[in-house]
Amino acid sequence: MKQTVSDDPVTDDEARIKDWQYFIGIDWSGAKGITHQGIQLAIAQSGRGAPVGIYPPDSTEWSREAVRDYLIDLVLSETRTGSILVGIDFAFAHPFHDLDSYFPGQDMSPRTAAELWQLVEDVNKDNPHLYGGAMFSTAPWGDYYLAPPAYGKTAPLYQSRRRMAETACREAGRSPSPTFKAVGADNVATGSMAGMRLLHQLKMRLGTQVAMWPFDDLDVVTAASLTLVEIFPSYHFHRAGFDPANKAARDARFMSDALAAYDSDGVPPDYAPRGRDADEADAMIAAAALRFFAPDHSYWQRPEHAKREGWIFGVSF
Repeated sequence: MKQTVSDDPVTDDEARIKDWQYFIGIDWSGAKGITHQGIQLAIAQSGRGAPVGIYPPDSTEWSREAVRDYLIDLVLSETRTGSILVGIDFAFAHPFHDLDSYFPGQDMSPRTAAELWQLVEDVNKDNPHLYGGAMFSTAPWGDYYLAPPAYGKTAPLYQSRRRMAETACREAGRSPSPTFKAVGADNVATGSMAGMRLLHQLKMRLGTQVAMWPFDDLDVVTAASLTLVEIFPSYHFHRAGFDPANKAARDARFMSDALAAYDSDGVPPDYAPRGRDADEADAMIAAAALRFFAPDHSYWQRPEHAKREGWIFGVSF
């Protein structure tokens, strides 16, 4: 499937958000390796149809590079016919607002999200497959990350900091882990480092054809062919009144009821989500939530600090 947007500008200030045609949810992974069961994609079209999986053309599992190339192809394809909103579940930036810095005490600390993405790319330039783990072992940055002992750092500067988006999400009932935490099942940093490399490479390849919200203003979003936003599928399930613990999202009735909360049709009776932890279900609920939230102008508003820290799309502030 190859889609994109028209480039006609939107001039009505009361309707600055475009009419999206396609909504793609991506369940992400920052783990080492080439392909990953945990990377799953799902797409929903405008309307009520249930999201469906998107599968890699040349493998049974997605790689991060294949995801990158797929998104680039969507924009550059000559058969593109509609606007695309993509949500991915990694932190697009680190906390900044609390200490006026991503890396307090470092004169070289980046001051914008784009500079942060560039830093992560530069530090990891010798790592294949968009892996971002060199940040955990490279001075001075590695001192800020709580990482496994194999990286040779004791995290003397690690703090359990939270972005304002994470604080708002916690108040709404679900709390993401700190973005500097690279250990444990709730490890956020590994996926975020790989994700920041993805954002940087997409921006370098596509320029103004891609927008990263909330770092880019709405006029940039309106003009772009592809817009990426940060998502948190656990929050989407929680907001709908459902808890996907113990792989409950593998159940067709459970999943259909959760999708219905986002004005979406349900899944068929033979629904069987891919991924060790039903990861495809996360991509599907995200695609439906994107479609539900996107027409509401209030969800595109952002607090000022979000231009440096990012924001989880669909979370009110």
